[in-house]
Amino acid sequence: MARQVSLVKFEGKIGDLSFYKDKRGYQARMKGGPTKDQINSDPRFQRTKENGLEFGRAANASKKLREQLREMLNQGSDTAFSNRLTGRMNRIIRADEVNGRGDRQVLAANLGQLVGLECNLKAQLKDVFFLKTRPVYDRATGDGSFAIPEMIAKNVIKGLEGATHVQIQLVATEFDVQNPEADEVAIARSSYMDIGKSEATAAENLTLQLQPQPDAVVLIMMGISYFQFVNGGYYPLSNGMYNALTFVQVIQP
Repeated sequence: MARQVSLVKFEGKIGDLSFYKDKRGYQARMKGGPTKDQINSDPRFQRTKENGLEFGRAANASKKLREQLREMLNQGSDTAFSNRLTGRMNRIIRADEVNGRGDRQVLAANLGQLVGLECNLKAQLKDVFFLKTRPVYDRATGDGSFAIPEMIAKNVIKGLEGATHVQIQLVATEFDVQNPEADEVAIARSSYMDIGKSEATAAENLTLQLQPQPDAVVLIMMGISYFQFVNGGYYPLSNGMYNALTFVQVIQP
Protein backbone atom coordinates (compact mmCIF):
# COMPACT_ATOMS: atom_id res chain seq x y z
CA MET A 1 0.00 0.00 0.00
CA ALA A 2 1.27 3.47 -0.92
CA ARG A 3 1.39 6.29 1.62
CA GLN A 4 1.41 9.97 0.73
CA VAL A 5 4.22 12.03 2.22
CA SER A 6 3.92 15.24 0.20
CA LEU A 7 1.78 18.27 0.95
CA VAL A 8 -0.73 17.19 -1.70
CA LYS A 9 -3.77 15.61 -0.04
CA PHE A 10 -6.38 13.66 -2.00
CA GLU A 11 -9.60 11.94 -0.97
CA GLY A 12 -11.69 9.91 -3.41
CA LYS A 13 -10.79 7.97 -6.56
CA ILE A 14 -8.59 8.65 -9.57
CA GLY A 15 -8.65 5.75 -12.02
CA ASP A 16 -7.67 2.59 -10.15
CA LEU A 17 -6.31 4.57 -7.20
CA SER A 18 -8.36 5.28 -4.07
CA PHE A 19 -7.27 8.04 -1.69
CA TYR A 20 -8.46 8.16 1.92
CA LYS A 21 -7.45 9.31 5.38
CA ASP A 22 -7.01 7.11 8.44
CA LYS A 23 -5.30 7.52 11.82
CA ARG A 24 -1.91 7.21 10.13
CA GLY A 25 -2.60 10.04 7.72
CA TYR A 26 -3.48 10.20 4.05
CA GLN A 27 -3.29 6.85 2.23
CA ALA A 28 -3.55 5.57 -1.34
CA ARG A 29 -4.31 2.07 -2.59
CA MET A 30 -4.93 0.27 -5.86
CA LYS A 31 -8.29 -1.20 -6.72
CA GLY A 32 -8.21 -4.94 -6.01
CA GLY A 33 -10.33 -8.08 -5.96
CA PRO A 34 -12.19 -9.89 -8.74
CA THR A 35 -14.56 -8.00 -11.02
CA LYS A 36 -18.28 -8.72 -11.19
CA ASP A 37 -17.82 -10.43 -14.57
CA GLN A 38 -15.08 -12.66 -13.14
CA ILE A 39 -17.27 -13.71 -10.23
CA ASN A 40 -20.16 -14.55 -12.57
CA SER A 41 -18.17 -16.45 -15.21
CA ASP A 42 -14.89 -17.74 -13.76
CA PRO A 43 -15.19 -21.21 -12.12
CA ARG A 44 -12.52 -20.18 -9.61
CA PHE A 45 -15.02 -17.80 -8.04
CA GLN A 46 -17.97 -20.22 -7.88
CA ARG A 47 -18.00 -20.22 -4.07
CA THR A 48 -17.82 -16.43 -4.03
CA LYS A 49 -20.79 -16.30 -6.41
CA GLU A 50 -22.79 -18.75 -4.28
CA ASN A 51 -22.05 -16.82 -1.10
CA GLY A 52 -23.06 -13.58 -2.77
CA LEU A 53 -26.38 -15.00 -3.97
CA GLU A 54 -27.25 -16.29 -0.52
CA PHE A 55 -26.19 -13.12 1.24
CA GLY A 56 -28.41 -11.18 -1.16
CA ARG A 57 -31.38 -13.34 -0.17
CA ALA A 58 -30.61 -12.78 3.50
CA ALA A 59 -30.43 -9.02 2.96
CA ASN A 60 -33.74 -9.00 1.07
CA ALA A 61 -35.48 -11.05 3.78
CA SER A 62 -34.09 -8.72 6.44
CA LYS A 63 -35.29 -5.66 4.52
CA LYS A 64 -38.81 -7.08 4.08
CA LEU A 65 -39.16 -7.81 7.78
CA ARG A 66 -37.78 -4.43 8.83
CA GLU A 67 -40.21 -2.66 6.52
CA GLN A 68 -43.12 -4.58 8.03
CA LEU A 69 -42.02 -3.67 11.56
CA ARG A 70 -41.04 -0.07 10.81
CA GLU A 71 -43.55 1.40 13.28
CA MET A 72 -42.12 -0.58 16.18
CA LEU A 73 -38.47 -0.41 15.13
CA ASN A 74 -38.58 3.38 14.93
CA GLN A 75 -38.96 3.40 18.72
CA GLY A 76 -37.32 0.11 19.70
CA SER A 77 -34.14 -0.70 17.77
CA ASP A 78 -30.51 0.35 17.73
CA THR A 79 -28.45 1.37 14.71
CA ALA A 80 -26.85 -2.06 14.36
CA PHE A 81 -30.10 -4.05 14.30
CA SER A 82 -30.21 -4.14 10.50
CA ASN A 83 -26.84 -5.91 10.40
CA ARG A 84 -27.80 -8.32 13.19
CA LEU A 85 -31.05 -9.26 11.44
CA THR A 86 -29.28 -9.81 8.12
CA GLY A 87 -26.70 -11.96 9.90
CA ARG A 88 -29.46 -14.03 11.51
CA MET A 89 -31.20 -14.45 8.14
CA ASN A 90 -27.89 -15.62 6.67
CA ARG A 91 -27.66 -18.22 9.43
CA ILE A 92 -31.23 -19.32 8.66
CA ILE A 93 -30.31 -19.73 4.98
CA ARG A 94 -27.30 -21.88 5.89
CA ALA A 95 -29.64 -24.12 7.90
CA ASP A 96 -31.48 -25.07 4.68
CA GLU A 97 -30.90 -28.81 4.16
CA VAL A 98 -33.08 -29.02 1.04
CA ASN A 99 -31.34 -26.84 -1.55
CA GLY A 100 -27.72 -26.84 -2.71
CA ARG A 101 -25.10 -24.14 -2.14
CA GLY A 102 -26.07 -20.90 -3.80
CA ASP A 103 -29.74 -21.96 -3.93
CA ARG A 104 -30.46 -22.16 -0.20
CA GLN A 105 -33.50 -20.20 0.96
CA VAL A 106 -35.11 -18.60 4.01
CA LEU A 107 -37.40 -21.53 4.87
CA ALA A 108 -40.28 -21.26 7.32
CA ALA A 109 -39.04 -24.35 9.16
CA ASN A 110 -35.82 -22.57 10.12
CA LEU A 111 -37.25 -19.20 11.17
CA GLY A 112 -37.39 -20.38 14.77
CA GLN A 113 -33.80 -19.11 14.93
CA LEU A 114 -35.23 -15.60 15.20
CA VAL A 115 -36.39 -16.33 18.76
CA GLY A 116 -34.29 -14.36 21.23
CA LEU A 117 -33.10 -11.80 18.68
CA GLU A 118 -32.96 -8.40 20.37
CA CYS A 119 -33.84 -5.29 18.39
CA ASN A 120 -32.05 -3.01 20.85
CA LEU A 121 -28.92 -4.18 22.66
CA LYS A 122 -29.11 -1.13 24.93
CA ALA A 123 -32.28 -2.60 26.46
CA GLN A 124 -32.64 -6.37 26.17
CA LEU A 125 -36.05 -7.63 27.22
CA LYS A 126 -34.68 -10.10 29.78
CA ASP A 127 -32.82 -7.27 31.50
CA VAL A 128 -35.77 -4.88 31.85
CA PHE A 129 -38.87 -7.10 32.11
CA PHE A 130 -38.97 -9.72 34.85
CA LEU A 131 -42.46 -11.19 34.46
CA LYS A 132 -42.30 -14.88 33.49
CA THR A 133 -45.68 -14.93 31.71
CA ARG A 134 -45.45 -15.41 27.96
CA PRO A 135 -47.87 -14.60 25.10
CA VAL A 136 -50.40 -17.05 23.70
CA TYR A 137 -51.32 -17.24 20.02
CA ASP A 138 -53.89 -19.51 18.35
CA ARG A 139 -53.15 -19.84 14.64
CA ALA A 140 -56.54 -21.39 13.90
CA THR A 141 -58.45 -18.36 15.19
CA GLY A 142 -55.76 -15.71 14.74
CA ASP A 143 -56.20 -14.59 18.35
CA GLY A 144 -53.17 -13.55 20.38
CA SER A 145 -53.05 -12.46 23.99
CA PHE A 146 -50.77 -11.57 26.86
CA ALA A 147 -52.07 -11.57 30.43
CA ILE A 148 -50.64 -8.84 32.67
CA PRO A 149 -51.42 -9.68 36.29
CA GLU A 150 -52.11 -7.19 39.05
CA MET A 151 -48.61 -6.03 39.94
CA ILE A 152 -46.38 -3.25 41.22
CA ALA A 153 -44.80 -2.06 37.99
CA LYS A 154 -41.47 -0.99 39.47
CA ASN A 155 -40.95 -4.50 40.88
CA VAL A 156 -41.43 -6.15 37.50
CA ILE A 157 -40.03 -3.58 35.05
CA LYS A 158 -36.63 -1.96 35.39
CA GLY A 159 -36.85 1.76 36.02
CA LEU A 160 -34.94 4.41 34.11
CA GLU A 161 -33.91 7.86 35.26
CA GLY A 162 -36.39 10.35 33.86
CA ALA A 163 -39.08 7.77 33.06
CA THR A 164 -42.41 8.15 34.87
CA HIS A 165 -44.46 5.55 32.99
CA VAL A 166 -43.99 2.36 30.99
CA GLN A 167 -46.04 0.51 28.43
CA ILE A 168 -45.99 -3.18 27.49
CA GLN A 169 -46.45 -4.13 23.83
CA LEU A 170 -47.50 -7.36 22.16
CA VAL A 171 -46.73 -7.61 18.44
CA ALA A 172 -47.62 -10.26 15.86
CA THR A 173 -46.62 -10.23 12.20
CA GLU A 174 -46.92 -12.78 9.43
CA PHE A 175 -43.78 -13.42 7.40
CA ASP A 176 -43.16 -15.24 4.13
CA VAL A 177 -40.26 -14.12 1.94
CA GLN A 178 -41.91 -15.58 -1.16
CA ASN A 179 -45.26 -13.84 -0.64
CA PRO A 180 -45.33 -10.02 -0.71
CA GLU A 181 -48.92 -10.08 0.55
CA ALA A 182 -47.82 -11.70 3.82
CA ASP A 183 -47.12 -8.40 5.54
CA GLU A 184 -49.88 -7.86 8.10
CA VAL A 185 -48.89 -6.60 11.55
CA ALA A 186 -51.02 -6.45 14.70
CA ILE A 187 -50.03 -4.49 17.82
CA ALA A 188 -51.59 -4.39 21.28
CA ARG A 189 -50.44 -1.88 23.89
CA SER A 190 -51.10 -1.76 27.62
CA SER A 191 -52.23 1.30 29.49
CA TYR A 192 -49.49 3.65 30.73
CA MET A 193 -48.25 2.26 34.04
CA ASP A 194 -46.75 4.55 36.66
CA ILE A 195 -43.33 3.08 37.40
CA GLY A 196 -42.80 5.24 40.47
CA LYS A 197 -45.81 4.10 42.51
CA SER A 198 -45.69 1.44 45.19
CA GLU A 199 -49.36 0.55 44.63
CA ALA A 200 -50.31 -2.33 42.37
CA THR A 201 -51.73 -1.66 38.92
CA ALA A 202 -54.89 -3.49 37.85
CA ALA A 203 -54.65 -6.70 35.85
CA GLU A 204 -54.89 -6.22 32.10
CA ASN A 205 -55.17 -8.53 29.11
CA LEU A 206 -53.57 -7.48 25.83
CA THR A 207 -55.34 -8.95 22.80
CA LEU A 208 -54.74 -8.83 19.05
CA GLN A 209 -56.07 -10.48 15.92
CA LEU A 210 -53.97 -11.62 12.95
CA GLN A 211 -55.10 -14.04 10.25
CA PRO A 212 -51.90 -15.11 8.45
CA GLN A 213 -51.45 -16.32 4.88
CA PRO A 214 -51.48 -20.17 4.76
CA ASP A 215 -47.71 -20.60 4.25
CA ALA A 216 -46.54 -17.70 6.42
CA VAL A 217 -45.05 -18.03 9.88
CA VAL A 218 -46.31 -15.74 12.63
CA LEU A 219 -43.61 -13.90 14.55
CA ILE A 220 -44.50 -12.86 18.09
CA MET A 221 -42.62 -10.01 19.77
CA MET A 222 -42.73 -8.35 23.17
CA GLY A 223 -41.70 -4.80 23.92
CA ILE A 224 -41.28 -2.35 26.80
CA SER A 225 -41.43 1.40 26.14
CA TYR A 226 -40.53 4.20 28.56
CA PHE A 227 -42.30 7.56 28.77
CA GLN A 228 -42.14 10.82 30.64
CA PHE A 229 -45.46 12.37 31.66
CA VAL A 230 -45.43 16.14 31.20
CA ASN A 231 -48.45 18.48 31.32
CA GLY A 232 -50.96 15.79 30.48
CA GLY A 233 -48.94 14.11 27.72
CA TYR A 234 -46.78 10.99 27.50
CA TYR A 235 -43.49 11.55 25.69
CA PRO A 236 -41.05 8.77 24.64
CA LEU A 237 -37.97 8.86 26.86
CA SER A 238 -34.83 9.71 24.86
CA ASN A 239 -36.76 9.09 21.62
CA GLY A 240 -37.08 5.40 22.45
CA MET A 241 -33.34 4.83 22.85
CA TYR A 242 -33.87 2.55 25.85
CA ASN A 243 -37.00 0.71 24.71
CA ALA A 244 -36.84 -3.09 24.50
CA LEU A 245 -38.23 -5.18 21.63
CA THR A 246 -37.54 -8.89 21.23
CA PHE A 247 -38.67 -11.86 19.14
CA VAL A 248 -40.16 -14.34 21.63
CA GLN A 249 -42.07 -16.93 19.55
CA VAL A 250 -42.33 -18.25 16.00
CA ILE A 251 -45.60 -19.96 15.08
CA GLN A 252 -45.19 -22.35 12.14
CA PRO A 253 -47.77 -22.79 9.35
